[in-house]
Amino acid sequence: MISNERRKYSSTTGRVAEIRFVRAARNKGLLVTKSSHTEDMHDHIDYWLAIKDGGKWGVDVKGNNLPDEIWVEFKNVLGNNGWLYGGASIIAFDMPEEGGFSIVSREELASFCETNVSDEFVSRKEDAHLKKYTRKDRQDVITILKLHDLKSLNSYRVWLYDDRY
Repeated sequence: MISNERRKYSSTTGRVAEIRFVRAARNKGLLVTKSSHTEDMHDHIDYWLAIKDGGKWGVDVKGNNLPDEIWVEFKNVLGNNGWLYGGASIIAFDMPEEGGFSIVSREELASFCETNVSDEFVSRKEDAHLKKYTRKDRQDVITILKLHDLKSLNSYRVWLYDDRY
């Protein structure tokens, strides 16, 4: 069971990451629109990005990451498809060590995980790099990636923080 303190911390760091992301995306000239509550909760889309002449895609922003501990969700706590199989086109990992967001294609990330994450389940989270892990009293299936795993993807980009703030 997650403590109220941990929930509050995660919520706060998530909001900070989203504010940073909106600023970084706008700095790139993108139009940013907050998703609906339903899109956020069920489709794993935090924001819609668009360019002025057309084109629109969803992004799922992930905060609270460490370069050596990037959690990826195959299944959520209820056992349903996790954000790895959501509706977002891109995933944006808030990575202060990179000076911004590590951006990857959700589909390419899913393909990488399906190919490189072992079906072996481990009982300790410390052993979950490229292996599956389920937390106690939950139905989730998650794994740990490291920053070098993200950097191996063709879609990997860094969107720098907007330093005007």
